[in-house]
Amino acid sequence: MAGFKRGIRKSGMIEALAELATKDSWWRDVLHDKSLVIGVRDDYLNVYWRGQSIFKVEMKHDRIVATTHPKYLLNPDLSGQVALDAETGAFALDGFDALTRAYVPGETLGKLKRAAGLFAGEEKEGVQAIVSANPNVVDVEVAFPAEPGSRSVPRIDIATFNETEDGVKLVFWEAKVLGNPELRTAGDKNVVKQIENYRTRLTQHASEVIETYRLIARHLVAFADMSGGARMVAPAVRNVADGAPLSLSSPPDVRLIVYGFDADQRDGAWKKLLAANAEQLKDIEILARGNPGDIRL
Repeated sequence: MAGFKRGIRKSGMIEALAELATKDSWWRDVLHDKSLVIGVRDDYLNVYWRGQSIFKVEMKHDRIVATTHPKYLLNPDLSGQVALDAETGAFALDGFDALTRAYVPGETLGKLKRAAGLFAGEEKEGVQAIVSANPNVVDVEVAFPAEPGSRSVPRIDIATFNETEDGVKLVFWEAKVLGNPELRTAGDKNVVKQIENYRTRLTQHASEVIETYRLIARHLVAFADMSGGARMVAPAVRNVADGAPLSLSSPPDVRLIVYGFDADQRDGAWKKLLAANAEQLKDIEILARGNPGDIRL
């Protein structure tokens, strides 16, 4: 099985990003937008908005290169109707500029976010709200290598650094809206089996995971410093970057977040679900809040 590998090891990439941060650029806009999540991958970055990666950032031939999906370039200011020729089947697109064709600092990032928001579901919007409210988040969409012969890539929603008496502990969180059928623990695909799988994967890669997040802590501090104070990190993140101990529990600490419900649903559907699945969920720490923005990890 492939290893768990994250972090920017390519020579000069962090320095090149720091230089780009001093210029009127898309990267400076990203750093100054605290709602965007910068996910450190294996020698590249993903910049997330509501679970959508609006930028992939790499270093190629000694230059920082960013790419995005064409769907995020659809101009969100478009309005009106486009005529369809009933005989030829052609749309009347002459002179119709549907795509954002150039990046304008201070202007285009907002358009990309609005376009990306069209593809975000309730669960990903909730994760965005949770991450925005918790500066100790160090990663999202934490992917593990697929099993041999499988295309399925397990992904944990959130990773955090939590302060303890003995240092800083890595904690992982699976996030579900109340209506997600995976909360019902019957069947092959359910949250209990997902968390068991995550714990197994984390145990298999424990030393790699710890070393990876020590490195990521240094990167996150570097990005915060590049932002000139616009982007903050929790004290736990800066402490690990400065050499504080980082640990992973045995078994690994993987918790469940449930959100997206009102008071009636909390007192009805949520309590019934807990009662019906009490035995299966007993070994999982659960944090439930109706509004994801109220969740503190």
